[in-house]
Amino acid sequence: MATLKENLRLWDEGVAACDRGEFRTALEKFTGIQDPSAKILFNIGTVQMALGQVQPAAKSFSSTLEKDEHLSVAYFQRGLANFKCGRDQEGLRDFQESYQRLRRNALIDYKQLGLRYKLCACEVLYNTALVHFKLGQTAQCKEMLLEAQKVKIEPRHNVIDKALECLDRHQTFQPIEMPSNVLFRPATSIIQNLEKKDYLGKAKVVSSITDRDDFSGFEPLRRPKESQAKSLDAALRPEGTPHRVVRDHAPNSAEELEVRVGNMVFVAAQEEGWCSVSFNNKIGLVPAVCLEEVEDKRGKGEEGRIRDSKVPEPPRSKPPQPPVRPSPPARLPPMLMPPKKALPTPPDEDSAFLPPSAPPNRAPPPLSLAQGDNGFYDNEEAPISPPARPPPPRPPSLSADMPVVVKVHHTDSYTVAIRSKSGATLRDLTVMVANKFEMAEDVVTLWYKKEGEEEMTEIVKDEDMREVWATVREGQLTLWLKDRKDDQESVSAMSMQFSKVVALHDYEASEPGDLGFMEGDVITIMSQVNEDWLEGRSRGNVGIFPAGYVKPWDKRLPKEGISCA
Repeated sequence: MATLKENLRLWDEGVAACDRGEFRTALEKFTGIQDPSAKILFNIGTVQMALGQVQPAAKSFSSTLEKDEHLSVAYFQRGLANFKCGRDQEGLRDFQESYQRLRRNALIDYKQLGLRYKLCACEVLYNTALVHFKLGQTAQCKEMLLEAQKVKIEPRHNVIDKALECLDRHQTFQPIEMPSNVLFRPATSIIQNLEKKDYLGKAKVVSSITDRDDFSGFEPLRRPKESQAKSLDAALRPEGTPHRVVRDHAPNSAEELEVRVGNMVFVAAQEEGWCSVSFNNKIGLVPAVCLEEVEDKRGKGEEGRIRDSKVPEPPRSKPPQPPVRPSPPARLPPMLMPPKKALPTPPDEDSAFLPPSAPPNRAPPPLSLAQGDNGFYDNEEAPISPPARPPPPRPPSLSADMPVVVKVHHTDSYTVAIRSKSGATLRDLTVMVANKFEMAEDVVTLWYKKEGEEEMTEIVKDEDMREVWATVREGQLTLWLKDRKDDQESVSAMSMQFSKVVALHDYEASEPGDLGFMEGDVITIMSQVNEDWLEGRSRGNVGIFPAGYVKPWDKRLPKEGISCA
C-alpha cells in the first residue's frame, strides 16, 4: 500500500506534467494514486476531457461527486461532458444542479481548496441556455441568457451578448469550458517538506593542533598526553623577550612588519639596529628604536615551562586557616540587667497620620549616659527600647486628580482601556476616546448604564458626566462608544445599535408579511432584512416595515401618546 508521501509526490508530479502539456503522463500519475480523494478524481476527469475521452471523464466526475456531493464545479464539468456525449437531458440536470449549489452567489472561488478557478453563475446559466437551444426550447434559452447577462462579472463574459445575437439569427453558439490546466494542486508547504533536510549540517574542522584533526563529533573530555601538552604549550607560547611598540613603523619591504604604538611584540634576535620579532603569528623585522623592553610578567610553572600570568595557579594542598571571630560581649547577669521599659502607647487613629513629635515640656534624654536602677551605664551597655510600630495606612479616597481606568466598548465588539482623571469634562473625555479609536470627535457619542438598568443612556452634557463619575468603583469605569454617522447608515445599522425605534409616520400593511403601525408607536427590532427594510414587533404583531419610517427611540423623551410594543 502506497504511503501518504508517495501519493503526494505522484499528485505533484501529475500537476507538473499537466502544466508542461504532457496530459498522458499526468493521467498515469493521477491514476497511480491509491484510494484517490475527490480532488484527485476531479483532476483525472479534467485530464480525460483534455485528451478527448469524454465518456470516461463523465464517470470520473460522477466518482468525484460520490466523494463530495457539494462540489458545484464537478456538476459543471460533468454537465459539459454529458453535453458533448449527446446526453442533453443529463447535461441539463447537471447544469441546473450546479446553479443550485451556488446558493444564489455570483461566484465561488476555489482558491482555498487548491483550485485556481472562480465558477461564475453567469457561466452556468450560459451553458444551461445552450442545452435549451439544442433541445429546441428557444424561450427558455433566451430567458437563461438574459438572466446570465444581469450577473456577468468579467470582460470575458461578453460572449453572453454574442450568444443573444446568435439566438436572434437562430444560430448556435459554443459552450464555456474550463481550461485544461485548472487542477486541484497540493499545498506548496507540504511538498517542500517531503524531502529530509539537515538543518545542523556536518561539523568541519577549520584549524587544529591535535593529532586527530579530522575527527568531528562528540567525545568525552580527556587530559592531553605529555607530548601533546608540550607541543600545545610551544605553539601557544611565543618565543622571545616582550617589548612594547613606542613608535609606529610602516614596512618598506616584504621582510618588515607593520606595528602601531602600544602593540606587544616578542623579540627573538637583534642585529645592526633591527629586531626579529613575532607579532600576530607573523615573524618579521622592526627597527630597534621603535621598541621598548618591558618586564616579563609570565611566571614559571611546573617542569620549568613558562606559564601566562593570566592563568591562575593551581590550588594549594592545605586550605588557609579561617579567621578568628571575636568573642561576643559578655552579658550582665539577670539580677544586674536594667529593668525593661514599657513600650510607648500606640497613637490613636486620628493622630496616626500626623508626623511624630516630642512633647513640648519634656526635654530630650541625654545622649552620653542612660540611667538604670543600679546607677549609670555607658551608652554601649544601655538598654535600647524597640521602635514603635508604624500605624496602619489609611485607605485612599477618590480625589479629582486620581487616575481612573476607563474601559470603552465599541459597537464593533472590541474594547480599549484609557487613563483619565476623575472628574474630567465630557469634552476632554470625548477627545481622548476619539484619539484612541482614531475617529473624528463629531461622530463620537459616549453611553453608560445606570445601576439596576440594562439599557444604555447617552452622555450629552457635563451634568450627566458628573453623574457618571459618581459610579466609579475601585478606580474603574465602563462606557460604550457609538458612531454618529449619516441618517442612512444609522437607520441601516439600527438593529445593531438600538433595540427599539419609534414610528415617524403612519404605515399601512400592504402585504401579508408587513407590519402596520401608527405615528409614535414604539417598535422592537428583531432583525435587519436589508438596508431599507427591518423586521420588528408592535402591538403583538410581527412583520417587516421600511426603515425610513422610523428613528431610534430615546426613552428619556416623554411618552404621552406613545404605545409600547
